[in-house]
Amino acid sequence: MLTTISVVFLIGGAMTAPTTGECPNILDAAGVSQMFAPMIAHSIHSLTLEDIRYFFEEDATEENGIPTVNMDLNSDRRVLPDAPLAGYDDDFSTIGMKTFDVVMRNMNRTWWGITNFNTLDKLTHAFHMAEIWDKTAEQYKLVKQLLDPESEVCECITDIDNNDVLNYLNLLAFKIKYPGITSGNKTITDQYIVSRAKRSAAYNFGGGYKFGGGYNFGWKRSGLANFDGFDFNLSDIELLKDIAEKLVDEDGVITEHVDSAEHWQTWREMVKEGMDESGYYDLAVFLFCMLN
Repeated sequence: MLTTISVVFLIGGAMTAPTTGECPNILDAAGVSQMFAPMIAHSIHSLTLEDIRYFFEEDATEENGIPTVNMDLNSDRRVLPDAPLAGYDDDFSTIGMKTFDVVMRNMNRTWWGITNFNTLDKLTHAFHMAEIWDKTAEQYKLVKQLLDPESEVCECITDIDNNDVLNYLNLLAFKIKYPGITSGNKTITDQYIVSRAKRSAAYNFGGGYKFGGGYNFGWKRSGLANFDGFDFNLSDIELLKDIAEKLVDEDGVITEHVDSAEHWQTWREMVKEGMDESGYYDLAVFLFCMLN
Protein backbone atom coordinates (compact mmCIF):
# COMPACT_ATOMS: atom_id res chain seq x y z
CA MET A 1 0.00 0.00 0.00
CA LEU A 2 2.87 2.40 0.76
CA THR A 3 4.14 2.18 -2.83
CA THR A 4 0.76 3.40 -4.08
CA ILE A 5 0.30 6.21 -1.61
CA SER A 6 3.85 7.53 -1.67
CA VAL A 7 3.07 9.56 -4.79
CA VAL A 8 0.32 11.35 -2.88
CA PHE A 9 2.52 11.92 0.15
CA LEU A 10 5.54 13.29 -1.68
CA ILE A 11 3.53 16.13 -3.18
CA GLY A 12 4.22 19.40 -1.35
CA GLY A 13 2.02 21.07 1.22
CA ALA A 14 -1.55 22.05 0.52
CA MET A 15 -1.95 25.36 -1.34
CA THR A 16 -5.39 25.93 0.18
CA ALA A 17 -7.17 24.07 2.92
CA PRO A 18 -9.53 21.43 1.51
CA THR A 19 -13.21 21.66 2.33
CA THR A 20 -14.95 19.12 4.52
CA GLY A 21 -16.70 17.78 1.44
CA GLU A 22 -13.40 17.24 -0.38
CA CYS A 23 -11.74 15.33 2.47
CA PRO A 24 -13.30 11.88 1.91
CA ASN A 25 -11.83 11.67 -1.60
CA ILE A 26 -8.47 13.03 -0.44
CA LEU A 27 -8.20 10.47 2.34
CA ASP A 28 -9.38 7.64 0.11
CA ALA A 29 -6.67 8.51 -2.44
CA ALA A 30 -4.10 8.36 0.38
CA GLY A 31 -5.19 4.86 1.38
CA VAL A 32 -7.04 5.88 4.55
CA SER A 33 -9.95 3.53 5.20
CA GLN A 34 -13.64 4.40 5.43
CA MET A 35 -13.57 3.12 9.03
CA PHE A 36 -10.93 5.72 9.92
CA ALA A 37 -12.86 7.61 12.62
CA PRO A 38 -14.13 4.67 14.74
CA MET A 39 -10.77 2.87 14.43
CA ILE A 40 -8.89 5.98 15.55
CA ALA A 41 -11.21 6.44 18.53
CA HIS A 42 -10.67 2.81 19.56
CA SER A 43 -6.90 3.12 19.13
CA ILE A 44 -6.23 6.37 21.01
CA HIS A 45 -8.85 6.34 23.76
CA SER A 46 -6.40 5.30 26.52
CA LEU A 47 -3.17 6.66 25.04
CA THR A 48 -0.93 8.50 27.49
CA LEU A 49 1.82 11.01 26.85
CA GLU A 50 4.34 8.44 28.06
CA ASP A 51 3.03 5.98 25.46
CA ILE A 52 3.33 8.59 22.70
CA ARG A 53 6.92 9.28 23.72
CA TYR A 54 7.80 5.59 23.89
CA PHE A 55 6.17 4.38 20.67
CA PHE A 56 6.06 7.44 18.39
CA GLU A 57 7.61 10.82 19.26
CA GLU A 58 10.02 11.03 22.18
CA ASP A 59 9.82 14.83 22.33
CA ALA A 60 6.00 15.07 22.39
CA THR A 61 4.72 17.68 24.84
CA GLU A 62 1.80 17.84 27.26
CA GLU A 63 -0.01 19.94 24.64
CA ASN A 64 0.11 17.10 22.13
CA GLY A 65 -3.37 17.47 20.58
CA ILE A 66 -4.23 13.76 20.86
CA PRO A 67 -7.70 13.57 22.45
CA THR A 68 -8.40 10.68 24.80
CA VAL A 69 -11.24 9.34 26.91
CA ASN A 70 -11.06 10.53 30.51
CA MET A 71 -10.07 7.61 32.76
CA ASP A 72 -11.84 9.34 35.66
CA LEU A 73 -15.38 7.98 35.29
CA ASN A 74 -16.53 10.32 38.04
CA SER A 75 -15.80 13.34 35.88
CA ASP A 76 -18.38 15.00 33.66
CA ARG A 77 -15.57 15.76 31.19
CA ARG A 78 -15.69 12.74 28.88
CA VAL A 79 -12.87 13.55 26.48
CA LEU A 80 -9.56 15.23 27.27
CA PRO A 81 -7.97 17.47 24.59
CA ASP A 82 -4.48 16.00 25.07
CA ALA A 83 -3.12 12.59 26.00
CA PRO A 84 -2.23 13.08 29.69
CA LEU A 85 0.80 12.15 31.71
CA ALA A 86 -0.12 8.96 33.55
CA GLY A 87 2.76 9.11 36.02
CA TYR A 88 4.74 6.10 34.79
CA ASP A 89 7.36 5.08 37.35
CA ASP A 90 10.77 5.45 35.71
CA ASP A 91 12.32 3.20 38.33
CA PHE A 92 10.92 0.42 36.14
CA SER A 93 12.89 -0.11 32.94
CA THR A 94 10.26 -1.70 30.66
CA ILE A 95 7.07 -0.19 29.25
CA GLY A 96 5.24 -3.37 30.29
CA MET A 97 6.14 -2.99 33.96
CA LYS A 98 5.32 0.72 33.90
CA THR A 99 1.88 -0.05 32.44
CA PHE A 100 1.32 -2.83 34.97
CA ASP A 101 2.22 -0.46 37.80
CA VAL A 102 -0.29 2.21 36.74
CA VAL A 103 -3.15 -0.30 36.65
CA MET A 104 -2.18 -1.79 40.00
CA ARG A 105 -1.87 1.62 41.64
CA ASN A 106 -5.46 2.31 40.60
CA MET A 107 -6.89 -1.12 41.36
CA ASN A 108 -9.01 0.05 44.31
CA ARG A 109 -10.51 3.00 42.43
CA THR A 110 -13.72 1.53 41.01
CA TRP A 111 -14.41 4.74 39.09
CA TRP A 112 -11.08 4.60 37.20
CA GLY A 113 -10.67 3.03 33.78
CA ILE A 114 -13.60 0.94 32.56
CA THR A 115 -16.89 0.27 34.34
CA ASN A 116 -17.23 -3.19 35.92
CA PHE A 117 -13.74 -4.37 34.90
CA ASN A 118 -11.77 -6.23 37.54
CA THR A 119 -8.01 -5.78 37.84
CA LEU A 120 -7.10 -8.58 35.43
CA ASP A 121 -9.63 -7.23 32.92
CA LYS A 122 -7.96 -3.81 33.11
CA LEU A 123 -4.49 -5.28 32.76
CA THR A 124 -5.57 -7.28 29.71
CA HIS A 125 -7.04 -4.16 28.14
CA ALA A 126 -3.89 -2.13 28.86
CA PHE A 127 -1.57 -4.70 27.29
CA HIS A 128 -3.97 -5.11 24.33
CA MET A 129 -3.72 -1.38 23.62
CA ALA A 130 0.08 -1.50 23.94
CA GLU A 131 0.15 -4.22 21.27
CA ILE A 132 -1.85 -1.99 18.94
CA TRP A 133 0.60 0.87 19.43
CA ASP A 134 3.60 -1.42 19.03
CA LYS A 135 2.26 -2.73 15.70
CA THR A 136 1.53 0.84 14.60
CA ALA A 137 5.03 2.10 15.45
CA GLU A 138 6.65 0.47 12.39
CA GLN A 139 4.06 1.98 10.05
CA TYR A 140 4.57 5.33 11.78
CA LYS A 141 8.27 5.31 10.85
CA LEU A 142 7.41 4.73 7.18
CA VAL A 143 4.65 7.33 7.14
CA LYS A 144 7.03 9.84 8.71
CA GLN A 145 9.36 9.43 5.74
CA LEU A 146 6.63 9.99 3.17
CA LEU A 147 3.95 12.30 4.51
CA ASP A 148 4.17 16.08 4.43
CA PRO A 149 2.56 17.48 7.60
CA GLU A 150 1.40 20.47 5.53
CA SER A 151 -0.38 18.27 2.97
CA GLU A 152 -4.09 18.13 2.24
CA VAL A 153 -4.10 14.67 3.82
CA CYS A 154 -3.03 16.09 7.16
CA GLU A 155 -5.42 19.03 6.81
CA CYS A 156 -8.27 16.51 6.62
CA ILE A 157 -6.89 14.15 9.27
CA THR A 158 -6.46 16.91 11.87
CA ASP A 159 -9.95 18.33 11.35
CA ILE A 160 -11.27 16.21 14.22
CA ASP A 161 -14.25 18.49 14.77
CA ASN A 162 -15.61 17.52 11.35
CA ASN A 163 -14.15 14.08 10.51
CA ASP A 164 -16.06 12.33 13.35
CA VAL A 165 -13.01 11.40 15.44
CA LEU A 166 -14.28 13.48 18.38
CA ASN A 167 -17.80 12.14 17.92
CA TYR A 168 -16.59 8.55 18.07
CA LEU A 169 -14.41 9.29 21.10
CA ASN A 170 -17.44 10.69 22.91
CA LEU A 171 -19.49 7.66 21.89
CA LEU A 172 -16.72 5.37 23.12
CA ALA A 173 -16.64 7.25 26.42
CA PHE A 174 -20.34 6.44 26.83
CA LYS A 175 -19.73 2.77 25.99
CA ILE A 176 -16.92 2.56 28.54
CA LYS A 177 -18.89 4.31 31.27
CA TYR A 178 -22.24 2.69 30.43
CA PRO A 179 -21.47 -0.76 28.93
CA GLY A 180 -24.19 -1.92 26.56
CA ILE A 181 -25.67 1.57 26.09
CA THR A 182 -25.84 1.00 22.30
CA SER A 183 -26.79 -2.68 22.53
CA GLY A 184 -30.52 -2.12 21.99
CA ASN A 185 -31.17 -4.06 25.20
CA LYS A 186 -33.67 -1.95 27.12
CA THR A 187 -33.07 -3.90 30.33
CA ILE A 188 -29.59 -2.40 30.33
CA THR A 189 -30.22 1.01 28.81
CA ASP A 190 -33.26 1.85 30.96
CA GLN A 191 -31.22 1.11 34.07
CA TYR A 192 -28.63 3.69 33.03
CA ILE A 193 -31.21 6.37 32.30
CA VAL A 194 -32.95 5.88 35.66
CA SER A 195 -29.71 5.54 37.64
CA ARG A 196 -28.16 8.60 36.04
CA ALA A 197 -31.26 10.68 36.75
CA LYS A 198 -31.03 9.65 40.41
CA ARG A 199 -27.35 10.51 40.47
CA SER A 200 -28.05 13.98 39.14
CA ALA A 201 -30.54 14.50 41.94
CA ALA A 202 -29.00 12.69 44.85
CA TYR A 203 -25.68 10.82 44.71
CA ASN A 204 -22.30 10.44 43.06
CA PHE A 205 -21.41 7.73 40.56
CA GLY A 206 -19.21 5.07 42.12
CA GLY A 207 -18.61 2.80 39.16
CA GLY A 208 -21.53 0.65 40.30
CA TYR A 209 -24.07 -0.35 37.67
CA LYS A 210 -24.94 -3.74 39.03
CA PHE A 211 -25.66 -5.99 36.06
CA GLY A 212 -21.93 -6.75 35.98
CA GLY A 213 -21.17 -6.49 32.26
CA GLY A 214 -18.21 -4.55 30.97
CA TYR A 215 -17.45 -2.72 27.73
CA ASN A 216 -16.72 -5.15 24.87
CA PHE A 217 -13.46 -3.54 23.73
CA GLY A 218 -12.67 -6.06 21.02
CA TRP A 219 -12.61 -4.24 17.68
CA LYS A 220 -15.55 -5.06 15.46
CA ARG A 221 -16.37 -3.66 12.04
CA SER A 222 -19.94 -2.40 12.21
CA GLY A 223 -21.73 0.26 10.19
CA LEU A 224 -20.76 3.89 10.60
CA ALA A 225 -22.81 5.89 13.10
CA ASN A 226 -24.96 8.85 12.11
CA PHE A 227 -24.23 11.70 14.51
CA ASP A 228 -26.61 14.21 12.92
CA GLY A 229 -28.30 16.19 15.67
CA PHE A 230 -25.94 15.07 18.42
CA ASP A 231 -24.23 17.69 20.56
CA PHE A 232 -21.68 16.01 22.80
CA ASN A 233 -21.25 19.23 24.75
CA LEU A 234 -24.49 18.25 26.50
CA SER A 235 -24.43 16.32 29.78
CA ASP A 236 -24.72 12.54 30.09
CA ILE A 237 -28.29 12.72 31.37
CA GLU A 238 -29.26 14.88 28.39
CA LEU A 239 -27.72 12.43 25.89
CA LEU A 240 -28.22 8.93 27.31
CA LYS A 241 -31.73 8.36 25.97
CA ASP A 242 -30.87 9.50 22.44
CA ILE A 243 -27.67 7.44 22.39
CA ALA A 244 -29.53 4.35 23.59
CA GLU A 245 -32.25 4.77 20.96
CA LYS A 246 -30.54 6.37 17.94
CA LEU A 247 -27.02 4.91 17.94
CA VAL A 248 -27.89 1.23 18.37
CA ASP A 249 -25.12 -0.96 16.94
CA GLU A 250 -25.75 -4.15 18.96
CA ASP A 251 -22.41 -3.65 20.70
CA GLY A 252 -23.02 -5.80 23.77
CA VAL A 253 -21.20 -6.35 27.02
CA ILE A 254 -18.64 -8.80 28.35
CA THR A 255 -20.22 -10.78 31.15
CA GLU A 256 -17.25 -13.12 31.67
CA HIS A 257 -14.32 -11.59 33.50
CA VAL A 258 -10.71 -12.73 33.61
CA ASP A 259 -11.19 -14.78 36.75
CA SER A 260 -10.42 -18.30 35.50
CA ALA A 261 -8.47 -20.12 32.81
CA GLU A 262 -11.75 -20.90 31.05
CA HIS A 263 -12.83 -17.25 30.91
CA TRP A 264 -9.35 -16.20 29.81
CA GLN A 265 -9.90 -18.20 26.61
CA THR A 266 -12.76 -15.84 25.68
CA TRP A 267 -10.62 -12.77 26.31
CA ARG A 268 -7.58 -14.34 24.64
CA GLU A 269 -9.43 -14.80 21.37
CA MET A 270 -10.86 -11.29 21.59
CA VAL A 271 -7.53 -9.53 22.08
CA LYS A 272 -5.82 -11.65 19.42
CA GLU A 273 -8.24 -10.28 16.82
CA GLY A 274 -6.65 -6.83 17.09
CA MET A 275 -7.46 -4.61 14.12
CA ASP A 276 -7.27 -4.94 10.37
CA GLU A 277 -3.94 -3.89 8.86
CA SER A 278 -5.69 -0.79 7.56
CA GLY A 279 -6.34 0.23 11.15
CA TYR A 280 -2.64 0.36 12.02
CA TYR A 281 -1.97 2.42 8.92
CA ASP A 282 -4.85 4.82 9.68
CA LEU A 283 -3.52 5.28 13.22
CA ALA A 284 0.02 5.92 11.99
CA VAL A 285 -1.21 8.63 9.62
CA PHE A 286 -3.43 10.19 12.28
CA LEU A 287 -0.70 10.32 14.92
CA PHE A 288 1.88 11.71 12.49
CA CYS A 289 -0.43 14.48 11.32
CA MET A 290 -1.51 15.39 14.84
CA LEU A 291 1.99 15.37 16.33
CA ASN A 292 3.86 17.20 13.54
